[in-house]
Amino acid sequence: MRNIKAKRIVIKIGTNTLTDKAGFLDLRIIRNLVKQIAQIKNGKDIIIITSGAIGAGMRELDLKQKPSDVVMKQVCAGIGQNILMANYYSFFRKYRIKIAQILLTYNDLSDKETYKNLYNSLDRMLQLNVIPIINENDPISINEIGPSFGDNDNLSALIASKIKADLLIILTNVDGLFDRNPEDKSAVLIKEVKIINKRIESFGSGSSNLGIGGMKTKIKAAKMGTEAGVTVVIANGKKDNILLKVLNKEDVGTIFYPKK
Repeated sequence: MRNIKAKRIVIKIGTNTLTDKAGFLDLRIIRNLVKQIAQIKNGKDIIIITSGAIGAGMRELDLKQKPSDVVMKQVCAGIGQNILMANYYSFFRKYRIKIAQILLTYNDLSDKETYKNLYNSLDRMLQLNVIPIINENDPISINEIGPSFGDNDNLSALIASKIKADLLIILTNVDGLFDRNPEDKSAVLIKEVKIINKRIESFGSGSSNLGIGGMKTKIKAAKMGTEAGVTVVIANGKKDNILLKVLNKEDVGTIFYPKK
């Protein structure tokens, strides 16, 4: 059984978890993840880092594929963010769980005063039993405008590190870290990583179709988290009861143990 301490948990839900093959929001997935979070929340602090805004905006605008120009991505994100949060609110309300929306830019975490305000706000929300739901403020922070997190993997690791989380769960659409492309039938799932060395860093591939970060960004996030004392698990968010299994210390996904 895995050694997992989980009083304060950050859950990153990736684009490929939340959307179908066409890039549209999969409400069944959101509903299922919310149900699991409601089951594990008792006595725990939970923060969600969510993707999916651009995909939600694409559907609202009846786009057939992800736009290539920055402005249209920003428009999709602005429109989709409301839709994304409306669904989270609707599903969490059934469990009488309150949520809060927080949109961040790179400068919010790099500026000491702004970060202090953010930390105090997050801490008070958790004290009030509220789940903060965080996303990058894409309409004003996509790379071409200025510094950005680059992807929500990086953002989730930064948040987990700064709030001293025990556990960061990164949900994607693959079962974890493989020793090669998981589409290769000979690929082997790496179930645990004690040290993120050059060999581990060499695994992964490029960006996914709808998201920004591929497996390499998740390894980078895991490295950032473990160096700050956070246990990190990369797992398949589309699998049944995946969060319950992780919290039950089952042998699912890839676990990265923190540095002592």
